[in-house]
Amino acid sequence: MDLFITEWWKWALALGGSVIGAAALAWFASTFVRKKAHDDLVKRVNTIEQTVKELPSSDDLHELDKRLIEVGGKIDVLSPQLGDLKRITDLLMENELRGTRNAND
Repeated sequence: MDLFITEWWKWALALGGSVIGAAALAWFASTFVRKKAHDDLVKRVNTIEQTVKELPSSDDLHELDKRLIEVGGKIDVLSPQLGDLKRITDLLMENELRGTRNAND
């Protein structure tokens, strides 16, 4: 047994070192991110941050809500007047059509 250890210790040490080195490389590769992947992620995060900065704030949305309610109220006020305008337009159209028929007779 002593003869085996004295002759093959260098090879066993080299093999053990290679296995430990390969395991360390595998651990590094699975734990840490490569530079290109990191740069791609940084670009994506920056793009998302810029998009979020450009989104309307809650104050902007609240102001828009108030204005839409105001516009809705104005439309409700105008609806009866538009109905009256439609009736007048219908009467004028009917009168115009009657006048055209009477002129042909």
